[in-house]
Amino acid sequence: MNEPRANPRASLLRRRRWFPAAAKWVSVRRVADDEAIAPEEDPEAVLEALAEGSAAESPARRRRLARAALFAVRDARRSARIGIGLGAAALLLAIGVGVLALSRTGDDDEPAPAAAVTEDIVARARPGTVYIRSRGIGEEASGTGVIVDAAEGLVLTNFHVIALGPDLQAGTPQRLDDAEVRAAAPCEDLALLHVEGLEGRSAIPLGRQADVQQGDQVVALGYPASASGGQSLTSTAGVVSSVRTPLRIPAPEQPRFTNLVQMDAALGPGNSGGPLVGAGGRLVGINTILFTGSADQPGSDQGYAIGVDRVRDVLSDFRAGRSRAWFGAGLLTPPPGILRRQGLPAGMLVTGAQDGTTAEKLRLEEVLLTEIDGKRVGSSLASYCRAVGDVQSGDELDMTVLTGPGAERQTVSVEFD
Repeated sequence: MNEPRANPRASLLRRRRWFPAAAKWVSVRRVADDEAIAPEEDPEAVLEALAEGSAAESPARRRRLARAALFAVRDARRSARIGIGLGAAALLLAIGVGVLALSRTGDDDEPAPAAAVTEDIVARARPGTVYIRSRGIGEEASGTGVIVDAAEGLVLTNFHVIALGPDLQAGTPQRLDDAEVRAAAPCEDLALLHVEGLEGRSAIPLGRQADVQQGDQVVALGYPASASGGQSLTSTAGVVSSVRTPLRIPAPEQPRFTNLVQMDAALGPGNSGGPLVGAGGRLVGINTILFTGSADQPGSDQGYAIGVDRVRDVLSDFRAGRSRAWFGAGLLTPPPGILRRQGLPAGMLVTGAQDGTTAEKLRLEEVLLTEIDGKRVGSSLASYCRAVGDVQSGDELDMTVLTGPGAERQTVSVEFD
């Protein structure tokens, strides 16, 4: 393992960023045939054209590489067909899904009106559901959050919703207030935010999975993109397919979930971090994954939420001011092909750092994380989680990073939040 430099902060400040901010839409032209290539349509072609070396090394070229990499990440998510997605551009093409009305049996053994049940659940959960917007590395992402303490301004969401960086706002699409990360757990895909301006809102009470049964009616709330192009709170109804199940099909950007609630309520980009609510308006889980099947494993859409029992466990640490395996910055999973083309090893992309953390003090941003405590980090979130092991809040571990193609490895000591 490399020895720490005498002044790691200074060396990181002098780095050449390999993943800089970029404009929202970028067109790249081939030098050979002057054909315009849109990165969002053909990221592989963009990378090949730039990798040929026909364009001079410049900030603009690096921005184009960054843009192509981001769209390749999106393509990887679509091809894997797992995960609810991050990119705002991809959300523009989302198609709305109708609500499936279901019925349940009441105490008098007469079927209860499904619409009445759903309406009651939505009415209880609506004040506790918030819209979240995240910005960083020239990108913007949106998702949903769950108010867990309105008086303290605490909102729970998915870690991947806030992975772009610390520029966060929450509330409604029409009124957004500043937010900051209070605690996070990348390996649980959860993060706790402190949000201003939650006056008049109410928290969604946490349920228990012991009180949930297969076939129970649930409602997923959130702010997914719609065919109308609007941003409004929506709800979709379904039933619980499995009360507790692990994630059996791994994906690079997902940790190894052990407690998921499977349901058939429709989810879409933007539902990430939102509440899955059951009878009585109690939280059943945090909506996190949409699985749409694949060529070798066809099947109907399946939605998964982090089980409320797991949420309770992680939230207890968050409230005590302890994060889990988080050092204060966002993390993204670069596709291996992107790294190979740039001559970079496997690793995780570190995005923006939260104020007050060691990552922020060291300016540990927009770098490639390749080793933790001497353990190699591959291009998957699961590999990061294996490398951090059982690290506790307050522990310090050495991290090895690269600031760009051809740069020397740097090792710095980072305190976990």
